[in-house]
Amino acid sequence: MWNDLSEQTQKDLFDWFNWTEVTDDEKDMLAELFESGQFKAWDCRKCGERVYAGDPDDWDNYQGVRQADFCSYPGDDTVYQPDYLAYLCDHCRCHTS
Repeated sequence: MWNDLSEQTQKDLFDWFNWTEVTDDEKDMLAELFESGQFKAWDCRKCGERVYAGDPDDWDNYQGVRQADFCSYPGDDTVYQPDYLAYLCDHCRCHTS
């Protein structure tokens, strides 16, 4: 399952998971998350930094992930459209005015 993913998707999942070593079981868990449509990664539209967003059913196995934080600061929608803000990294969304 893991080996069927593209190299970029594997790298994105590994970077998001934020562990130095990932077991085969964890790789399968991450691959399942991606295959179920519960993980996305993209380049920030402003600076190009990689942005990660996962939405697992159970967060117990995903502590410490590098998750985009749209709750703490969703961005200023009086300056930019919400669709644009949704594709910015945390830094750009926080410092865009």
